[in-house]
Amino acid sequence: MSRNLLFCLSFICFSCSAVRADIFLDLASVTPGGVGVGAFSGSLGGIAVTGIIVPGSPPSFSFNPTGFGIDSSTIDGSSPQYSYATVFGPITGTLPTGTDRIGWTSAGLATNVVTLTFSSPVTNPVLHVANMDLAQFGFAGTVGLSTLTLLKGNDSGSEGLDFLGLSSPGKFIQDAAPGTSDSTLPGFAPPVSGPRSAYGSVRLNGTFTSLSFGVGTNGPGTDVGGGSFTISVVPEPGSMLLIGLSAMAWAGFVRCRARTFKSRI
Repeated sequence: MSRNLLFCLSFICFSCSAVRADIFLDLASVTPGGVGVGAFSGSLGGIAVTGIIVPGSPPSFSFNPTGFGIDSSTIDGSSPQYSYATVFGPITGTLPTGTDRIGWTSAGLATNVVTLTFSSPVTNPVLHVANMDLAQFGFAGTVGLSTLTLLKGNDSGSEGLDFLGLSSPGKFIQDAAPGTSDSTLPGFAPPVSGPRSAYGSVRLNGTFTSLSFGVGTNGPGTDVGGGSFTISVVPEPGSMLLIGLSAMAWAGFVRCRARTFKSRI
């Protein structure tokens, strides 16, 4: 086998492994507001994503404007919120140093429904949640969802992210102790001990063109809670192969040009 062929094969393997990391939601816009107003749009590896709060009564959930708080949105990819491997974990690759995020507030008066729509089917997306104070996200209304898989979180059994993803009638995650919380800003690592809100990454097993989850309060009361979330997916193997082949072709072109240049001097 020629040295050039060995180089190309090594390069394509490296290229495929290098790109095999979760693709995180790239937000283009967030419209602050509650039912009938709040919305966001963006992309997920070339797939268009939109999100709305489905009309319901009474309205108790809203998306928040951009900012630096625990329940703010980010649309420039600069938030370090989901970069902490102690509580977040994508399926493959490494966590990004900065991401976008959808900030939210829940008044705890009722359960409102958030629906995400994808322009093409996505398989096994991962939902990452931060500072999920007082809240419960229920996914039983998502068509095609088989189970939830907890990838990582800050659950201790009585504090942090409470995961009940294997219960078929109640596929949900929630703040385990709605009576306690924390005020950890995105620039600091989320707490894994003591009183705290819920943080973690959960895979939704299935293939979807839309996701719906009800957002309510875990426990009695009408206290206001808030946090943020984002989603990620793993690139399809076919996409990674195309990227690798493109990289190999480019590498071959560069090497051929280099040999041609050397032969002329």
